[in-house]
Amino acid sequence: MSSRIHNPETLRRLPQQTRSRQRVNQILDIAAQLLEEVGYEAVSTELIVKQANISIGSLYRFFPDKEAIVHALSERYAQQMRELFAARFNPSTINYPLAILLSEAIEDFDKFYTTQPGCRVTMLRSRISGELQAVNQRVDHEIVEQLDNFFALRQPQMNSQQRHLVALVSVEIAGALQLMSLAQDDHLRRQLVAQTKQVLIGYLQPLFPDSIDCPSK
Repeated sequence: MSSRIHNPETLRRLPQQTRSRQRVNQILDIAAQLLEEVGYEAVSTELIVKQANISIGSLYRFFPDKEAIVHALSERYAQQMRELFAARFNPSTINYPLAILLSEAIEDFDKFYTTQPGCRVTMLRSRISGELQAVNQRVDHEIVEQLDNFFALRQPQMNSQQRHLVALVSVEIAGALQLMSLAQDDHLRRQLVAQTKQVLIGYLQPLFPDSIDCPSK
């Protein structure tokens, strides 16, 4: 469970013992579920400790306030997003049909945002929270670099500056549209997901045509 704590700077102190790490993750799990059930404004440290059946002092050993808890959750989600992206865009998938690869990746992220407790609330909160926005910007930067590397494997003859620009534009388009989609009802959200696929496939397919040796899926 300790692997789920990704940014010790959001904590008052870095837990060293397994029991303390489990307590931190328990607090984060409950906070995520409460964010999902009642929303950001209704969540409080008092409600979290009540649900966790711990004292307020136990919570304050690790987190100074609600914002620090949400920040730690944002770091957790950021790590999971890195893993989602790496699972799709890596050397083993460079010859996959690009339309399928993009479509599946966009679906992965939509499913993650909408089924991971608290994630949708946290992502939408990042629109007005500079600290949460900074977490998202950092993971976006890392994903741009990963996508740049993926494109270099798929199309090594492309100019490095153009390749990086294409990776940056792709991540910005996907991020903006998917964040917008999270604020909509499910029907419109799914329409925006479909449009995200269409835009990215139309943008990238001419630049990175499929190899004749690509596997079918």
